[in-house]
Order: sequence, then structure tokens, then C-alpha cells
Amino acid sequence: MLKSASTLLVKLSVGKKRLCKCIQENPQELSKWVIGTRVAPLPDSEDEIESRRLKMKFLLDLGYGENPVMMKKALKIFRGRGEDFLERFDSIVNAGFDKKDVSEMIKLSPHILNLSRDTIQAKIDILVNELGYPLRSLITFPGYLGYTTQRVRLRLAMYKWLQDQGKARPNLSLSTILSGTEKKFFSRY
Repeated sequence: MLKSASTLLVKLSVGKKRLCKCIQENPQELSKWVIGTRVAPLPDSEDEIESRRLKMKFLLDLGYGENPVMMKKALKIFRGRGEDFLERFDSIVNAGFDKKDVSEMIKLSPHILNLSRDTIQAKIDILVNELGYPLRSLITFPGYLGYTTQRVRLRLAMYKWLQDQGKARPNLSLSTILSGTEKKFFSRY
């Protein structure tokens, strides 16, 4: 009887695609993965080694190499393949930012690089074209990209309504409107 798929994924230290590929290439491997046998992790593939190299290079270029503790934290925070990070970084730069500004934004909110390129572009488009905020507001509050578009739209609609009622000060920063909890937002306004 075979070990469960979830157990194999953990013990072999692989993802679903790699496990499927391994089984397709060598179906006899299944006999080594029965209940009661010890399973050793598979060695890293060439793609994984290259991805890790690109990720390290990207982080070094951002300035994480100066501090090994920060590098270790960054490696845990940044999920995905190495080549994806540069693509995501470039999508923010192509929106109209300087590379230096984007590097600082990522240091403030590293999780934004875990978003897909399309999601980043869509959220920037919503901020500028739909909500009317200047693009520069992302420099001071890059965490905006981490919020769902539904939360952003609802909070800003409520804020606009509160402004019209004279209950909220005009020109509050984006971070003030979005970052608090629902309870805090309702108690304040």
C-alpha cells in the first residue's frame, strides 16, 4: 500500500508537478514509496537550482545581501520562481516608477512580489484610474497592493460617503483609510 500523496509531497520535498513527472519517467519508483519504508527527499532539479540562483541574484541586487538575517527572512517571504520576481519587479517599474523607488517599496512590503504580474497591474490601474489616487501614493504605502480590490473599493466608497456627510477629514492618506481593522474603522467614523 502506497503512502498518501500529501505525505509523499512532504517527504520527497517536491511539488505536485515534479512528483507526477518523476512517476511518469520512472513508474518503478512507486515501489519505494510504500507504507513502512523510509523516503528520502529527491535531489533538486536543474530548474530548482537555477530558480534559487535567480532568486538569490535578485535579492542581492535589491540590497538584501548586506545583512544575512534580512536575506534569510527575505527567502522565506518571497514565494515563487526566481525568474518571476524580476518580471513582477519590472511590471511595477513599467507602471511609471524608478527602479530605486520600487526597491524601497519592496523593502517596505516584500509580500507584494508574491502577487502575479497581472494582479499588480490591475491593482495599480484601479488605484490610479478608478480611485483617482496619484501613482506616487504607492511609494509611501506599497502595502496597498496586498489588499483585496473589494476591501479597497468598499473602504474608499465608505470614506467618500463619510466625507460627503462631514464626518471624515478630507485628504486622508491611503494607509490611514485601508490599514486599520473593520472594528477600528467603524469606531473611528
